[in-house]
Amino acid sequence: MGLGRLVLLLLAIALPARAETLSGPARVITGDRLEVGGRLLALAGIDAPEPGQSCRRDGRKYDCGRIAATALMDLTAGVPVTCEILGPGDPAPARCRLPDGYDLAEGMVYTGWALAWPREDNPLRSQEQIARSKKHGLWRGRFVVPWAWRAEGGSEGD
Repeated sequence: MGLGRLVLLLLAIALPARAETLSGPARVITGDRLEVGGRLLALAGIDAPEPGQSCRRDGRKYDCGRIAATALMDLTAGVPVTCEILGPGDPAPARCRLPDGYDLAEGMVYTGWALAWPREDNPLRSQEQIARSKKHGLWRGRFVVPWAWRAEGGSEGD
């Protein structure tokens, strides 16, 4: 092996892998999924109601999945996003931010239209507590957490 190849090999081993980053307009799919640069992404650390999932407020049903998607559309309307891909998958988990650094997952949890995944080490749990105490979004009424709703086969259960 020549010296040049050896140097390149050592550099490749020594340098950490660079995370893939995508930037551009976002096309919102659901309250926790979007497409950027033709790639389907899932906002890491959160789960939002699914399309067609019903929630209740003031005794009335509403499509909280549609409202969650609309909330994410409002956050991204006309603004390019930058997403760091955090791992493999389709959708790939990603941390997505607006040009001013605003974290979309954090914003969705704070506004109450998404929940922090229930892990002890999830830093978004504190935002969820704020949303709950201020009765933002979903916290104004009754709902089934999205992961339980899916586990029940998408039944309303409310």
